Amino acid sequence: MQFVEFMNAFSAVLEPTTLVAILSGVLIGQLVGILPGISSPAAIALLLPATYALGPVPGLAMLCGIWLGSSYGGIITSVLLNIPGEGDSVIATLDGHQLAKQGRSALALGVSALGGFAAASIALFLLQVLGPSIAGNALRFGPPQIFALMMFGLAIVAWLGGKSILKNMVSVATGLLIGTVGTDIVSGEARLTFGSPELLQGIDFVAVVVGLFGLGEVLHTIGSKFRMGERARFSFRDLLPRPGEWRPSILSTLRGTTIGFLTGIVPGVGPTNATFIAYAVEKKVARDPDRFGKGAIEGVAAPGAAAHSATIAGLIPLLALGIPASATAAILVGGFVIHGLFPGPLLYSQRPDVVWGLIASLYVANALLLLINTLFIPVLVLGVRLAHSHLSAVIGVLTMIGAYSLNNSVFDMWMALAFGILGYLFRVLNIPIAPLVIALVLGSKAEKSLRQSLVMSDGHLDIFFSSPIAVTLFLLAALVLVGPVTGRLLRRLRHSPDPGLAGSQDSSR
Repeated sequence: MQFVEFMNAFSAVLEPTTLVAILSGVLIGQLVGILPGISSPAAIALLLPATYALGPVPGLAMLCGIWLGSSYGGIITSVLLNIPGEGDSVIATLDGHQLAKQGRSALALGVSALGGFAAASIALFLLQVLGPSIAGNALRFGPPQIFALMMFGLAIVAWLGGKSILKNMVSVATGLLIGTVGTDIVSGEARLTFGSPELLQGIDFVAVVVGLFGLGEVLHTIGSKFRMGERARFSFRDLLPRPGEWRPSILSTLRGTTIGFLTGIVPGVGPTNATFIAYAVEKKVARDPDRFGKGAIEGVAAPGAAAHSATIAGLIPLLALGIPASATAAILVGGFVIHGLFPGPLLYSQRPDVVWGLIASLYVANALLLLINTLFIPVLVLGVRLAHSHLSAVIGVLTMIGAYSLNNSVFDMWMALAFGILGYLFRVLNIPIAPLVIALVLGSKAEKSLRQSLVMSDGHLDIFFSSPIAVTLFLLAALVLVGPVTGRLLRRLRHSPDPGLAGSQDSSR
């Protein structure tokens, strides 16, 4: 049955309108990946309003094409210019740019494109197989279990959103605070509206992400006075590995695919962390770790595969559970909402055409990106150089137009501007933005399930401890929050000298 639905959706995806939407998405994503001045969340946020006229499948296919395409495109400037276009392409500068210095830039880009295609294809197959079963089991979750799951997700995001736990907490708390603005879902009282009637319905999610990512990145780019760098040569020579390089390339790609998929489904980890983990694993299993950082092909293949696999894997918790695993996935929720859809287990049963159409469109997008990244890279790089000086102004204008078009409201423009300034401040202070966006999405779900649970139990908290699933999730959340702190304290105590022993040594002297 699922195979028949998938094939029907695949035939619908091949219609001209959907194909044009997919192609537009992957091309935009490719450019976004190349450009360090704008990220995939920013591009998706800017184009959310534009997808309303396309319909659910073409609109979501275009947004997911941007997401996947940016993962492909980020490798180009990492290899050629030593400038990562996306967070998940940072690690590629270590060995990819070294290969370019050795005159083997085509090899680095070719391995990345082929490995990324294979990794994304495997991850898409796993998404197609695992998604329905996960969604089916998720239907057994009631409000208490959903609340526990949201708490577990927020705990992971708070720890894994960035290097500083305190800054992660600030970002999560800010997202939760923004989510409380509006009318209370039970009592109907106004919360944090400050007498503004526009805020009674809450702050529009799209206005938040458009401002944070679109306008925020424009302000940060202008402030940092970014420059593209020197012109680099490109050749299609040696696009494929040499005979002795095929085996390590394939093995590294498979390991990176596995690591990316397993980490991509965990909220808060995301493709960037997956690339660093994959690189560390390759360096650990290598016979000669000293080759890494000097042009090791494994250092390009594994992180590239991990990034693409993690990107696809992030759709599993989004589609099956309604939980975004990254900032980009959280913004995609806005794409569903625009079309009156809500990601989660019911989506599989109520709108299977959207689910399978989206998966089928990703197969098409993956194939198109393989073609683009093996034939048209020089054209893309040239276009980026010509357009870069005008991008900040264009993005700023599109941000405000997109905010206004949400409800034809000037108030939404002011909201986007306010959150653009907040996004700029977060970047200046090195506070991660992804936890804020994920907390904004999870927070509303957590509050709704909490209030429903308390209504079901007449205000008694024991409803959260009567379910083994809820108890397990609460314990995992506590372990995530307390475990690392406890581990650090134990390590400090283990390595600190014994005061009594130190005093006896001083007296003996």
